[in-house]
Amino acid sequence: MIRYAEQRDAPDLARIYNDAIKPDIYATCDVTPVGPENRLAWLAHHHHPYPAWVYETESGQVIGWCSLSPFSVRPGFSGVAETSVYVDEASRYRRIGTELLRHLIAEGRTLGFRSLVSLVFEKNIASVSTRLRYGFRPHVVMYEVAQMREAWENVLWLQKDLVVEDLLPQ
Repeated sequence: MIRYAEQRDAPDLARIYNDAIKPDIYATCDVTPVGPENRLAWLAHHHHPYPAWVYETESGQVIGWCSLSPFSVRPGFSGVAETSVYVDEASRYRRIGTELLRHLIAEGRTLGFRSLVSLVFEKNIASVSTRLRYGFRPHVVMYEVAQMREAWENVLWLQKDLVVEDLLPQ
């Protein structure tokens, strides 16, 4: 079940985010683990029209989360939201990330956004291919802009137009 993230979810949000920091994952530019207090502060900024959601199992375990965030502080970009999707390491490759991305697309439309963007490491093939399958188009490759440990990495900017109606793959 996908539901709005709440303050009580902060430890799970931090745990799942920290899974993405591990070597060779390439899901975030952060390299230092965060604590629940960091996620509480983060949650304080994720409310309408930029909420966060969690994926909770029937037993009540949070195993993934997603969010919409402002793409830019400039008011001309208010119709664009940046997407984030993170899944617990033990729960990856079970289509949970796909469900969360589909949720972001549907909610983005409901919230009136014109476009969604994702910044994804070029070598994160799973994230790139899932976004392409759901109608995100690559627009920019920023070469060697993110320093991860000892190397400079490429980042793709992908965009999904929400104004054009499309059918989401099943």
